[in-house]
Amino acid sequence: MVSDNDALRLRRLVFYAADVDRINQALLSFVKKAGAQAVMLIDQEGHLVSRQGFKGGSGDGSDGQTMAALVAGSFTSTRQVAKLLGENDFRIMSHQGPNTSIHLTLLGERTLQVAVFPSSVKPGMIQVLCAELAKQMEGILADAAKRAPEPSQQLGNNFSEAMKDQLDSLFGNL
Repeated sequence: MVSDNDALRLRRLVFYAADVDRINQALLSFVKKAGAQAVMLIDQEGHLVSRQGFKGGSGDGSDGQTMAALVAGSFTSTRQVAKLLGENDFRIMSHQGPNTSIHLTLLGERTLQVAVFPSSVKPGMIQVLCAELAKQMEGILADAAKRAPEPSQQLGNNFSEAMKDQLDSLFGNL
């Protein structure tokens, strides 16, 4: 039986520096190639994994985490609509405003790709460009998932006694 902590650890996305570098490089390349204002990778709980560029209400990019949480919530509620219609989920969502469009893509079962575009980029082009990025991101995520976790560093059996001795030598026997 798996404990609650182990279950959470199994569901959580784990990225090493090399993974984040690959993700950032792919996202930055996408922003430049696609003319996107921003692109983010978020987990299903709405935690921001990575972002490049940004277009937000304040213009300074400070609301990226808020946007990530709201987008994840929107996707979760839409998943329930999909189930009402006999689908497991909708893997792609788009929203178009007069000045800005947002394109959401579910990668695997727990990661969302969020791309923000100016209205000057045509919806068909957005779909094609986001599909290309999704394929690339799924490859990176698959590589990260296959990697064996780094061995955890555990404290030695006599750690408590050694720490007590060190503290006693520094502060005296209290």
